[in-house]
Amino acid sequence: MKLRKIDSIMFCVKDLEEAAAFYEQTLGLKRAWSDKKAGMIGFTFPESDSEIVIHDDKSLPNPGFTFLVDDVAAFCNEFQKKGFKLIKKPINVRTGKLAVLEDPYGNAIPIIDLTKFGGKPRYSDS
Repeated sequence: MKLRKIDSIMFCVKDLEEAAAFYEQTLGLKRAWSDKKAGMIGFTFPESDSEIVIHDDKSLPNPGFTFLVDDVAAFCNEFQKKGFKLIKKPINVRTGKLAVLEDPYGNAIPIIDLTKFGGKPRYSDS
């Protein structure tokens, strides 16, 4: 049971394509995937497979972030066995599952896995 890396940092934007141009042209990130149904576009860094994700969903935290784990459900089970609480139980997302843990000080720790992708990032349009 361990956090593997920062998976993504997410930002809410008003105009996805306008924002995408900024992240690509001004910040030099590479568009890795887009999900028109969810209103999201993911970008990768030249030296990492961590992502910046832009979206137009005002209900999501802004900015938001996730930590990658191998298996969200198993991580949550172990976490709860140790006496800690979940803020949000595992839900299905594009890559696999997502949940939100609570540290002993009330901080939210969002975790995500890539179980639908065989444990590895997959970059293609959805």
